[in-house]
Amino acid sequence: MQSIRTFFKEYSLVIFFSVLSPFILAPIVDAATEGSVTATVTVTNVSLQVSDGTIAYGSLSTSATMATVSGELNDSQTVTNNGNIAIDVAVKGYNSTGWTLGGTAGSETYTHKTCTTTCDSSPTWTAMTTSYGSDILTGLATSGTADVDFQVGTPTTTTDYTQQSVNVTILATEAS
Repeated sequence: MQSIRTFFKEYSLVIFFSVLSPFILAPIVDAATEGSVTATVTVTNVSLQVSDGTIAYGSLSTSATMATVSGELNDSQTVTNNGNIAIDVAVKGYNSTGWTLGGTAGSETYTHKTCTTTCDSSPTWTAMTTSYGSDILTGLATSGTADVDFQVGTPTTTTDYTQQSVNVTILATEAS
C-alpha cells in the first residue's frame, strides 16, 4: 500500500496533467468551424438576329421555284448569334391562307426549303415543316454569323391566286 501511495505522490502531477491536458489544451487548438467557397454563376442568353428578315419571292407560275441564292433573288438571310453561348438554329414554316406547306409541291400544296452550305453553287435543299425539325445550323459561336438561303415552290395547281404569306420562324437553342 505504501508503494502505491509513494507512486501517486511522486507522479501525482504527471497523472494530473495527463488526465486534464486534453481539457486544458483543447481550447488552444484552432480548428475551424466554418469554411468558405467562392462561387460564380452566369445566366445564359440565347439570342439571335436575322438580317434583313424579309424575302419578296414575287409572282411565280404554278410548279415554279424561286430561291434567295445569288443567281436568283440574291437575298440570303444572315443569322447572327447575339447571345453569350453557342447556339443551334432550327426553322419552321406555316400553312398560308390558301396553301398547305408540304415536302413536295402538289395541288394547293407549296414547298419551302432551306440551304446553309454551297447554296450558290450546289445547294442541298431541306424541306421545312410546320414544326421545328432538325437544326439547320449547329454550334454557332457567340457573335458568329451564318447565311441561310430559302427556296419557295408553288403548288402544281391552285384555285387561290392571291398573294400568300409563306412566313418562317427561326429558333435558337443552346448548342448541344
